[in-house]
Amino acid sequence: MKLGRSTIVFFVVSSLAFCMTAGAQAAQKKTPNRSKPAAAQPAEEQMMQNAMPGAEHAGLARLAGEYTTSTKLFMTPGAPPQESSGESKLWMTLDGRFLSEEDSGLFLGQPTKGFKMVGYNNASKRYEGIWTYTMSTSIMTLNGTSRDGGRTISLAASFDDQAGKQRLDIVMRKTDDDHFVVELSGKAPDGKPGPRLETVYTRKK
Repeated sequence: MKLGRSTIVFFVVSSLAFCMTAGAQAAQKKTPNRSKPAAAQPAEEQMMQNAMPGAEHAGLARLAGEYTTSTKLFMTPGAPPQESSGESKLWMTLDGRFLSEEDSGLFLGQPTKGFKMVGYNNASKRYEGIWTYTMSTSIMTLNGTSRDGGRTISLAASFDDQAGKQRLDIVMRKTDDDHFVVELSGKAPDGKPGPRLETVYTRKK
């Protein structure tokens, strides 16, 4: 399959590696009669395939909908949790490539709103995402994998605050068609388990 220059240039902007391809395309515009090397065609085909949603994206799409949420915050292991409730809306964006979420509820007794976006990078074979909310101006980045076809996604998360780089572990676990759980956990300065946040999503009927 041979792609047009405009299509190639569009996808080139997604990475530095693709910028090199863009330079090659610009050179070809000056010599329109020069045939494209055969070796370049498979690379372009792979780039096009990587840009298309696949099975992993279809799995994320099945989470789209409106939910009620029930959250438990465990500040220390064994301590009783602080509980709160909220609502969440999830939808696919950019033609089925990314799962976006807007949620509202309470955190430490304060009303909050949050935004998340998760997708699957076909090139790296990893899930990627961002997470932020109204109690911060930082953006937490997510990167991880799944060992069971997307039913459980384990993500390493990090963000910067006044204390420096912070790292957390996040697990998204689908329990059935109408429920899934998001668990966020950190570690104490001594390396022992720290605070843990667990949110159960129940699809509205």
